[in-house]
Amino acid sequence: MLQDFKIDKISKLPYYYQVYEYLLGRIAKNELKEGIRLPSEMFLCKAFNVSRTTIRGALKELEIKGYITRGRGLGTFVSKNFVETHALQKVSSILDELKEKGIKTRSKILSQKIFKPSKVMIKKLEINEDIKVLFVKRLMMIDDEPFYITKAYFPNDVFNKIDEKYLEDLSFTILVSEVFKIDIIKKKRILEPDIPDNGTVKILEIKDSDKKVISRLETFWTFRQHGKARLIYFEEFFKVSKSKFIFES
Repeated sequence: MLQDFKIDKISKLPYYYQVYEYLLGRIAKNELKEGIRLPSEMFLCKAFNVSRTTIRGALKELEIKGYITRGRGLGTFVSKNFVETHALQKVSSILDELKEKGIKTRSKILSQKIFKPSKVMIKKLEINEDIKVLFVKRLMMIDDEPFYITKAYFPNDVFNKIDEKYLEDLSFTILVSEVFKIDIIKKKRILEPDIPDNGTVKILEIKDSDKKVISRLETFWTFRQHGKARLIYFEEFFKVSKSKFIFES
């Protein structure tokens, strides 16, 4: 199965990275299926005609990026597939896209409260100091594993407490547009890497072997109320080892 690979000695890519890209390609095509145990390091050395150092470097790269899991005395296994989404490019709901693909999702409501906003939140929502904020924190699970956390901030003079049934079943896009009957006229998203705090590490179940970085997505929705532009703000934290954002042109 792995005999079709040969090191390109002319390439500027390091040998370990060539092996990494080859194995990653087989995983992406589902030729190395989820849960399958990979051959031993010695077998891979002979199959690819490379040193053990090269194989270990390739496997380490795959492990860091979440494509495989390794355990002493247990072996090396292909991890569960990444969840791919085009939602950022389409400026649509990630949850709705996952449901369209038939991916099993489940929401867990972590918090819902109304509070007096900080100066930072006043600036982000562009509200007056006397307006409170409705805060919702939700964990999205895929196949019963933590995938991403959403922190949503709504101006409380427009949005009251939300029925938890809606929060468990609906995306925020559908919630705002169909339940609250509000038209979103503009969306802005900012995606960047971030270092998770201890609370996020615990909720997303980020292991010590995982790369200690997450994808942080900021989203601003603009709607109109009485002819004035108003904002809803979201922070979302994605487990890097399980998420992949795709942009095409």
